[in-house]
Amino acid sequence: MTTNSRPGGHSHKGLAAGVLAVLCLVLVLAGCFAFGYKGGLGPSPSIKAPAQTAASAQTAAQEKTPAQPAASSSGTGEIGTQQGGPGLGEGSQGTNLLTAPLQKGTKYRVLIDKSDHKFYLMDGQMVVRAWGCAVGKGGLGQKQVSGDNMTPTGTFLVDEIDDASSWTHDFGDGNGSIAGAYGPWFISLDTRNLSGGNWDGIGIHGTHDPASIGTNASEGCVRLQNDQLEELRQVAYVGMPVTIQD
Repeated sequence: MTTNSRPGGHSHKGLAAGVLAVLCLVLVLAGCFAFGYKGGLGPSPSIKAPAQTAASAQTAAQEKTPAQPAASSSGTGEIGTQQGGPGLGEGSQGTNLLTAPLQKGTKYRVLIDKSDHKFYLMDGQMVVRAWGCAVGKGGLGQKQVSGDNMTPTGTFLVDEIDDASSWTHDFGDGNGSIAGAYGPWFISLDTRNLSGGNWDGIGIHGTHDPASIGTNASEGCVRLQNDQLEELRQVAYVGMPVTIQD
């Protein structure tokens, strides 16, 4: 039997195979693009910020929250400033504490700044009075011996309050004994821990020379104007802390 072959049959089969291969390649490429071709299904995950630690959260909170002022011991005021000196501000009811009446029974304290010639009466961290004062002619630094005209630095307690209205003092300037040299009161400070008993007599008092306030003028004591000393006397007490700094 004679078999009739179709001329070119192998070429048609090769062409069909080639077309099929191209179609397969197209399908493969289409699938790759559809699925991202990076092994993932859908878009890549977004990058998250690192978790905040407890420490960093606390730091951030502290940076955003202002420091709260400490309460005054009498509960009548708030600190006006946090740094650089005692607080000057208004009371909780808007009262100006620098002019409000002083409260008897309140445990006030005193801060004296020699370089600024400033006398601060304080209720806790709140200044309730700010006055000028005079300090020792010796200027800044620590008192060493009797007669050096230095106002001692440190914290001392009031140990005695005396009526000085009749006292006199000879300043050695040729004018003899001066009546009223100490003003109406002498508020004595216990300096024994510093002096070792080698000198004493340091205190807060008034003056016969108002022009000396704001200068280095005394023999070591702290001078106030007499009317301010009278106001201080209303609330001064034995055991009252007095801090003196350069």
